[in-house]
Amino acid sequence: MRYKIWKITGWSVALLVAIFLWLTLFGLSSNQPGHVYNKGQNAVWIGHKWVGEYSGSGDVQKLVTTLKDNGFGTVFVHVGPLKSDGTIAPDKYKYVIDFLEKARTIDKTIKYQAWMGQVRGKINLSDESVRHNVSNLCMMMTYMIDFDGVHFDVEPVWDGDEDFIKTLGECRTRVKAGTKISVALAEYIPKSLIWMTSRFKEFKNYNTQVNYRNVGQYADQIVTMTYDTGFEKSWTYRWLVREQVVGVTKLFKDKEVFIAIPAYDEKKDGFNPEIENVENGMRGIINGLNNSRSREENFAGVAIYPFWEFDKDEITTYRKLWLNK
Repeated sequence: MRYKIWKITGWSVALLVAIFLWLTLFGLSSNQPGHVYNKGQNAVWIGHKWVGEYSGSGDVQKLVTTLKDNGFGTVFVHVGPLKSDGTIAPDKYKYVIDFLEKARTIDKTIKYQAWMGQVRGKINLSDESVRHNVSNLCMMMTYMIDFDGVHFDVEPVWDGDEDFIKTLGECRTRVKAGTKISVALAEYIPKSLIWMTSRFKEFKNYNTQVNYRNVGQYADQIVTMTYDTGFEKSWTYRWLVREQVVGVTKLFKDKEVFIAIPAYDEKKDGFNPEIENVENGMRGIINGLNNSRSREENFAGVAIYPFWEFDKDEITTYRKLWLNK
């Protein structure tokens, strides 16, 4: 009798362990449509022309109406790439105040952030004066120009990039209260995966939970760029996007997580637009949010890169899958 009880208990424990492993590795999935998860704060990157050139009221009206109608509440406005000394020439964004005033007259709910990018190798963030210039820009963009925040797209950054983290920390102390710091990062790779594959494949410039959490010390928004992956099957790309939703939303408790997907069409090494596109990206995001392992409360929205290549067919797909329209 004792043996029988122990045997049943043993199988029960084995079953519980199997269930636990399954839930940990794969999770349970529901089948909720995308619009259930849409919070109306989706993000998009818009081009430099809006602040570098004069835009008439009609053009700004059309832009803002399109943004609002498609549920974009966060807009990254390209103000110019950072120069090697950490500055941006003022004439690069000479119409920015005019643009923001017109846009906010039309709609006061959309938030605009100053998008500043650069190739990491072209800016020496170990130089204190360069970091100081970048933090000055953050102060100016939020205090004097009145952006709702600053958005960094410096690529690539990596786990050991302490100078980038220092830059964010210095910017944190100088941005206007109530404005946000947003950072775009490459896909999240779990540290355990790096360790397991180190004998067979060497990853470079990777972002594990180490860099994500380091960035999260100072950033309010984390934008994961899920493109240029080199995947050549639709299902594998959807799987990757799903796992990014699961992984990144689980890393944070009080951050806004955006998952970025591509709208550009130029085929190049490491990018196939027939695989990495709005439809597959959206389906991957929805699958991720439907998975029990994700933390939907940390998910802020979809991010589309870039707006100027977001064509009619892609908008139709996005609206159907995400807005139920």
